Amino acid sequence: MEEKKHTLVLIILNWNNSSDTIECIRSIKQASSTNLFLILIDNGSNSKNTESLKNSFSDDQDIEILYNDQNFGFTKAHNKKLLLLLEREKYVFLLNNDTIVEQNLPQILENQIQEQKPDILSCKMVNYWDRNLMDNAGHKMLSSGEIIPVGHGDDIKNYNDPNDNIGACAGAALYSSAMLKDIGLFDEYFETGYEDAELGLRAFVAGYRCQYEPNAVVYHKMGQSIKKVFNYNYTLRIQTNIFYTYLKLVHWQVMAIHFIPWLLRFLIITVIDIVFWRPKYLKVQYHALSNILFRDWKTVMQARRESKRLRRIPWWKLLKKQEFFLKRDIQNFYTFIIKGEKSYFEKY
Repeated sequence: MEEKKHTLVLIILNWNNSSDTIECIRSIKQASSTNLFLILIDNGSNSKNTESLKNSFSDDQDIEILYNDQNFGFTKAHNKKLLLLLEREKYVFLLNNDTIVEQNLPQILENQIQEQKPDILSCKMVNYWDRNLMDNAGHKMLSSGEIIPVGHGDDIKNYNDPNDNIGACAGAALYSSAMLKDIGLFDEYFETGYEDAELGLRAFVAGYRCQYEPNAVVYHKMGQSIKKVFNYNYTLRIQTNIFYTYLKLVHWQVMAIHFIPWLLRFLIITVIDIVFWRPKYLKVQYHALSNILFRDWKTVMQARRESKRLRRIPWWKLLKKQEFFLKRDIQNFYTFIIKGEKSYFEKY
């Protein structure tokens, strides 16, 4: 990579999915900007995939291809490169390989960088297969401690206005290098999944602004890589990560206010899972809680001590930003219990 600053540096991670990656990069090249530089990281894919990437992009001077000798997961693969970029690039844009972009996306991001100087910018991620539906408009936090996508499955017309949120989906997210140097990169407690949620919350409690830009449109195939590893262990890691993130970053005052409602919710979910006999979901809840309280407690407390300097906003500001969990839980109860639809987890 040339030793010069670019307006926009874009990182794409590939793992045994070269066909989607090629489609993604071609959409970017069609929307190309002279100030854009693309870094493609192959995360230990098989030889067929790596050959396909070499044949497609090895002669392109605006693309740097890195080949990892193993799958480092999302977090470590990105951190290895981000660490080198922060000293010479003002912004980095992370993009999932199972996406394509609107042709004006690079220009919109460059305009945002020049005019707004965002800390975190989340894109309007639209369902690739049904482009009337949202995939993600950034993140919000529930009072139960979960950080979830904004707008998933909703009509895209409802998300045409900019707003502030609690972080971006790293599938299409712009990050300020200055912010990352202050608060740190992705937490390597995580492997693949929820690392972007934790980073967004960490930025928010540190006083940084997380913005949603509706004109920055990305079409997402919604977890093509994740589907290959989505099983009990992956689901367990995500639930464990939810507990870890909450205990690491949330003010103790907020924890105290929400403890009784959280405990009642946990017990009610337990009863529902027993009555309607959902043993896998019941198991993952208690297994994750056991991981946090017994296996990882020292790690959690160390992370909390280290993040103390970052809890700069007053506790009531985080409390005010959280959405009460009851509405979503009622919706989930109706969808998965009454209507009998299957969640991702229950398919395994």
